[in-house]
Amino acid sequence: MHAHHYVQYGFSNSPVFKLNSPELQNTKQVRSFFIPSDVPHRLNLSGENTVLMVWLDPEYHTKQTSYSSSQIKYPLADLETSLNDFYKCPLNCETAGKIRTILTGKTPSDIQQRDDRIVAALSWISDHWVNENITVDRIAKVAYLSPGRFMHLFSEQTGIPLRKYILWQRLKRALLQIADGHTITEAAHSAGFTDSSHMNRTFNAMFGITPSKIFKNSRFIQVIAC
Repeated sequence: MHAHHYVQYGFSNSPVFKLNSPELQNTKQVRSFFIPSDVPHRLNLSGENTVLMVWLDPEYHTKQTSYSSSQIKYPLADLETSLNDFYKCPLNCETAGKIRTILTGKTPSDIQQRDDRIVAALSWISDHWVNENITVDRIAKVAYLSPGRFMHLFSEQTGIPLRKYILWQRLKRALLQIADGHTITEAAHSAGFTDSSHMNRTFNAMFGITPSKIFKNSRFIQVIAC
């Protein structure tokens, strides 16, 4: 079992997903599913059909869509037809944006604006998180807030605690580095992990698979981060 902070969708033209979770009585074989944020689950694939997997930041997702339940849902018949054209088309950030709009019913312009103090903190983090030891006290000063108030407002605005947010940024950077042709070791160091083993353990704990296994089959897998 693993759990990650993203909400997750999966779609296929046939029931190729084998889904299990403590909240399910037994393994379900489905063609589409929704997994809420931080819910432990196990997911396997059977067959050779093309599948579409989508992970969305929960702070955007849960405020914008009816799929805000804390329980796993399957199948998603109301969405399967709408996404059918995306199963085999080339993916990029433009098509990813269209998929996000279908799933949430909202465009990026509909997203509620963040507090300026959190915007300033996020901007500072993006410039410092790779090579520096970021503390709550340090970032709270950037936002002109007390540490306690900053942590509360940061979690409220982003839907995720500060440490986990920084960890997500590191994992995202590492994946993009590998996709650009860097070795796993180079990507791990670039993203601020002590070594590739540390990165692999962290990624596996959250996604149930290591980056090396994803990119070992890179001829058959497209990874788009937008």
